[in-house]
Amino acid sequence: MMINLTELPLSVTSFSEFCDRGKIYVDKTDLVADLAKFDAPIFLSRPCRFGKSTLLSTFHELFSNGLDKFQGLKIVTDNLWNDRTYNVIHLDLSKIKVIPNLEVKQAFVES
Repeated sequence: MMINLTELPLSVTSFSEFCDRGKIYVDKTDLVADLAKFDAPIFLSRPCRFGKSTLLSTFHELFSNGLDKFQGLKIVTDNLWNDRTYNVIHLDLSKIKVIPNLEVKQAFVES
């Protein structure tokens, strides 16, 4: 079986983009539902390119917009999540340039 390489999500980290652009996505939304129900802080420590940004983007989509883009995925088909939305604050620290400490606060405020 040949895989169309244009469907591979190279450099895509946004769950919404996966859905909108028809990219290949390994459905782990059952685990996303489990993590979302966990009643304690979660520390995500993984090496670069291990899916942390994609996971956070998936949470952002789920909490901000509900189940609209999750149709056909386990979180919907297995009825693992009640469709409700929340206000989300998303801080993307990857957008901040590496700069001297004195400028970090200003760069954070501006972004």
